[in-house]
Amino acid sequence: MLASLVVAAALSASAPDTFAAPIVAAENGFAADAPRVGVRLAFLSHFDAGSWLFRPYPVPAHDALARDPDDGSPLEWGPEIVGVAASGDMGFTSGPWSARAAGVADSAHGHFLSVWKRGEDGVWRVQVDGGIGHAALKSPIAAVKTVMGPEKLEAPLTADALASRKKALEVADDSLRNALAKGDASDARKKLADPEWRAMRSKDYPLQGDEAFALVAKDPAKRGSGARRAFDVASSGDLAWTIGGDASCKECGSYYRIWRWRDGGWRLFVDVATP
Repeated sequence: MLASLVVAAALSASAPDTFAAPIVAAENGFAADAPRVGVRLAFLSHFDAGSWLFRPYPVPAHDALARDPDDGSPLEWGPEIVGVAASGDMGFTSGPWSARAAGVADSAHGHFLSVWKRGEDGVWRVQVDGGIGHAALKSPIAAVKTVMGPEKLEAPLTADALASRKKALEVADDSLRNALAKGDASDARKKLADPEWRAMRSKDYPLQGDEAFALVAKDPAKRGSGARRAFDVASSGDLAWTIGGDASCKECGSYYRIWRWRDGGWRLFVDVATP
C-alpha cells in the first residue's frame, strides 16, 4: 500500500516550471502506459532507437527488450526530480519505483534515473534508463522538484563549441575513472562534484552533498572505473551523461553519471554505481 501511495503521489504531482513540464509529462505518460499495454511494450515505445539500459552492464535497450517476456507483473514509478538543458532538448528524471514479480507477495522498491531527449519530431524519448534498489520509502514524495533548468531557453552551441564540450566531458569522465581504478577517488570526486550533486547506491536511498560523499566512500575498490560505453551532450552544452562498465571487469561494476557544465567545467551532478 505504501508503495502505491508513493508512486501515486509522484504521478499526480505537477512540474514546477514550463521547461521541465514536457519531460515530466513524458515520464508520467510512459508510466501510465505500463499497466495499459504491458511493461515491455511500454518500454519499447518510449525508448529511443539508440537507447541504453542496464542488465547489469549497459546494453542496447531495444535488443534486450525485444527478448524480454512480459508476464504481467506490475511495475509502477513516477518522477521526484527533473533537470533540463538550457536548449530544452535533453533532460533527466529520477524517482521511486515499485515492482512485484508474478507469484511473489512482497514488492521490490528503488529509484530510477532516466535521460530523455527530444527528437526532431518533437517527441521526448528515453536515451538511458537505470537505477538502484532499496527498501520501501517511509513516506510519499510531495511534488516534482526541478533541480536543474534554465530561466530561458538558449540557442544550441556552434559545432566547434559543442565538440569542445564533448572532449572536455571525456576528459572529466576519464579523470574520475582513472582515480577510481587506482583505488582512491576522494580528491578527484571532490574536485568534480557539483555543490548539489547526488549519489545513488543499491540498498541506500539517494543522498546529496556531504551525505553523498559519505555514501560513495563505502564503495569497493574500482567500482565505477569500467570502460566508457557511451555518452551524449545537450546541444546547449550544459547537460550530459556518461555510462560504462562491462563483463571484462566485474569488480568495476557499472556506472551512470549525469554531468552539469558549471563555472567553466563539467561537474558531476548524479552518480550511480552498481555491482
